[in-house]
Amino acid sequence: MSGPFPDLRRGVLIADDHVLVRAGLRTLLEASSRYRLVGEAADVAGCLALMRALQPPLLLLDIMLPDMSGIEAVARIRAIDPAVRIVFLSSQDSREFVTRALQTGADGFMSKDFVLSELELALDAVSAGQRYLSPRISNVLVEAMNAPETPEVAPGGLTGRQLEVLRCVARGLSNKEIARELAISPKTVEFHRAQLMQRLDIHDVATLTRYAVTAGLV
Repeated sequence: MSGPFPDLRRGVLIADDHVLVRAGLRTLLEASSRYRLVGEAADVAGCLALMRALQPPLLLLDIMLPDMSGIEAVARIRAIDPAVRIVFLSSQDSREFVTRALQTGADGFMSKDFVLSELELALDAVSAGQRYLSPRISNVLVEAMNAPETPEVAPGGLTGRQLEVLRCVARGLSNKEIARELAISPKTVEFHRAQLMQRLDIHDVATLTRYAVTAGLV
């Protein structure tokens, strides 16, 4: 805003590795009378640097960034500024993604198919200390709550995350593909993969796949 009057719009930082998404958000924020763009980052490292430099009150955070998942980055972001309001952006709307994102203490979760009115609605809500879920995300959670429970006993004493990694390995996914599907980093995938192999005393993918099939995991 030009002239002698201060810009009273609340600052928003964007962290998303997709150029078109950042451009779309930039256009929406330029049209907003209540919010303004203060910075853009394409990865977690850039996001953390801008958080330290700009201390924005609001952060739009992609759930999956090249160097680390947004889910894993929340703790580092909160360490810089515990008060920042974080809204996740994602093209993934599975129950697992949404639940894991909200468990980090994030303030909102939006699909990437939003318009200015919804963006402002989300930013208004989290600025007021409320949580915001876009309608499609809310529907995903409601459907999950209404689904019949199917309790699962983990074979081999594996943790829930190790079971998830095991299923993905058995499906033939690479570490990078598993990381993207589970919204964790490739290094975290490697760690869980090594741990489950050690626990099951299985040290090759073929045997691991047979184990998963035998245990009814795939």
